[in-house]
Amino acid sequence: MAIIELVFPQLKKDPESVKGSLEKLPIAFKAFQDGGVIRGLSGFVTTENGKDVTADSRELIVLEWPEAAAFYKFIESPGFANFAAEMMPFSAGPPELNLFETNPGTHLFGSNPVLEILLVKPTGSSDEDAQAVLKKVQSALATTNDSEAVYGTSLNLPQKKITVLKVVANKADLDAAKNAKSRQEIQKEVGSTAEVTQLVADVKLMPF
Repeated sequence: MAIIELVFPQLKKDPESVKGSLEKLPIAFKAFQDGGVIRGLSGFVTTENGKDVTADSRELIVLEWPEAAAFYKFIESPGFANFAAEMMPFSAGPPELNLFETNPGTHLFGSNPVLEILLVKPTGSSDEDAQAVLKKVQSALATTNDSEAVYGTSLNLPQKKITVLKVVANKADLDAAKNAKSRQEIQKEVGSTAEVTQLVADVKLMPF
């Protein structure tokens, strides 16, 4: 089991704000490390459902926590408050924090610079609906013998989501037969029971 957080900061889109937020990354890294984060990735979303969104400067942070309690403690801590205050001039709104309980995901935090994220949102609102969709995702990954995917259900959202994460060496690998087949099988399995959004991001390992 792993606890993985996907953070989608809501930055202002002007170049100065994007530059300013990047200059604050060392403060963010220290806050995360002091807060108990095991390892992390940072970068920018480049495509959504195949559409180029590079110009939107959509920052992404991926964190692995030792346990969910560490995440909840961090967002109530002075370290988080200080980091949030530093980011305030560059923010268009509060960040989207998505915490997931997944299968082991240590291999996500390596040298591969491209991260694929599937966000699977059940059309039903109950926990049972989410569990049913998760089982469909697991079935799809089993069908394609995909042992590299990291998947799980959200812990902190009013309506549960499922995510599927995978890192690859380059964008061409996303369209390789096995990766494309896994994505297509998931979409086929969930059918009308969920909405699937694919994000692709360029990421780097955080220096701690």
